[in-house]
Amino acid sequence: HLNSFEAFPLFAAAVIIAAICKAPQPLVDGIAIAFVLARVAYIWCYLTDRATLRSLVWMVGLVLTVSLYFIAAFAGAK
Repeated sequence: HLNSFEAFPLFAAAVIIAAICKAPQPLVDGIAIAFVLARVAYIWCYLTDRATLRSLVWMVGLVLTVSLYFIAAFAGAK
């Protein structure tokens, strides 16, 4: 569960920045839901001892978070 605490601040900041930059809300919502699902999958992988899949799911969550920053950057550039 500590990994989830570490992942949350970067994700929360990305969502807030996307909202401030007026990024398309349905896109932000979809990415946020996908991130939460990735975190749930991460916990499942951890509990079932699937290390490789867990790393892949962690990377998916990171890519989703970073994508929010890119979406915010391009929304703010308009």
